[in-house]
Amino acid sequence: MDDIAREMGISKKTLYHVVKDKNELVGEVVEVLKEMIAEFWAVFHDETLTALEQHCKQKDTIKDLHKHFNPTFAFDLQKYYPKLNRDLIDWRKKVIMDAHIANIEKGKKEGLFRRDVNVNIIAKLLIAHHIFTFDPANEIFSIEEVMDFKIVEQVHMYHLRGLCTLTGITEIDKLFSRDDE
Repeated sequence: MDDIAREMGISKKTLYHVVKDKNELVGEVVEVLKEMIAEFWAVFHDETLTALEQHCKQKDTIKDLHKHFNPTFAFDLQKYYPKLNRDLIDWRKKVIMDAHIANIEKGKKEGLFRRDVNVNIIAKLLIAHHIFTFDPANEIFSIEEVMDFKIVEQVHMYHLRGLCTLTGITEIDKLFSRDDE
């Protein structure tokens, strides 16, 4: 609390007029984080974009957000606030699941994604990528690798190419080749 008050340029007493204690403050930070996460995943519910345009837009957003990612917060939340962390993970799973289901179903209707894809299985695999694979605590990727956007991009393309029809792959090549220019 001392660090926060100092960073904000206020006294600790003033800070305690706004929040009752550190637990409340962390809870509020998690609520702001939830708003950011919900906004991030909302792209998969944007009906003005094709399913692949949604991925392209999300990739651009990830690239911007990736620069500001700090794994320390996740470690601290897990260590000092396990219940809050568990609630956040469960909430994230639902948001990610709903977003990917909407995206995959849209892509199937558009003929961009294969019709034989089991939406629920693929959505669950994607949750695993987002919550497990890229968590440095699980030691699949190091912190440095998680911070390397090229690795995130490779996983993204691996997923899309496996999901797409030939028409979808042609569209991927058009949409994502713009990044190389």
